[in-house]
Amino acid sequence: MSKILSPVLLLVFVLASCKDLFRFSPNEIRLEESEKNLNARNIEKIQALPSKSNFKVAIIGDSQRFYEELDDFVKHINQRNDISFVILNGDITDFGLSKEYQWVLRSLQKLHVPYVTVIGNHDMLANGRLVYKKMFGPENFSFTYSGTRFVLFNSSSREVGYNGTLPDLDWLKKEIESDPVNKILPISHVPPFSADFDQNLSEQYARLLEEHGINLSVHSHDHSFSMTEPYHDGVTYLVTPSMKGRSYALLTENSEGYEVENVEF
Repeated sequence: MSKILSPVLLLVFVLASCKDLFRFSPNEIRLEESEKNLNARNIEKIQALPSKSNFKVAIIGDSQRFYEELDDFVKHINQRNDISFVILNGDITDFGLSKEYQWVLRSLQKLHVPYVTVIGNHDMLANGRLVYKKMFGPENFSFTYSGTRFVLFNSSSREVGYNGTLPDLDWLKKEIESDPVNKILPISHVPPFSADFDQNLSEQYARLLEEHGINLSVHSHDHSFSMTEPYHDGVTYLVTPSMKGRSYALLTENSEGYEVENVEF
């Protein structure tokens, strides 16, 4: 006569036989040490570069699910010898999943130049905001290279219900006023004239830039290249294209300011 398994043993048997089904969740975060705090690591590389009176920065946005295009972008940049570093300006992922971050990271790690990333609205979906902080570091940060202070920040207001915390204009003002010597270049994913930017803060943002003599603000999010002056205050707003369009914004710093070009690859 066959023995009947106890309920406890039966449960153990079922769990053991189905263990692969419980091994992975799309929302879990498993990062290697080499996948953590990447912005700070790359900023160290940028600041170790020789200072240049003229330097070029490639700025892309919205890599999302455009993995083949991103791979081709990396190959294109690696074939050039005049790019100091790359900025991926938000919407690194489509759904904020750690695996998406890792898939994009595989491409970025092939770059021959340093890179930094900005958090975008899609990167805050699911637990993407936490993944971003673990993988890249603080969502508001800055660094200086060759006379320009790059101030990068989270402007994805919709993802926090337009509660007045994003963008953090108090932090931004302190960053701008802490450096009276270098040119200031603010960079965030969502532009202030977008419906995804808190419209209670958009005029304040524009006024902050005007009052401090900042003449260029860099964004992405709209998936197409544009340069406009929406507030008629002498401040130009650059919006970079998405990876899907196989182009990027090339920013060249010179003694008179910045030159911007939309480059196809």
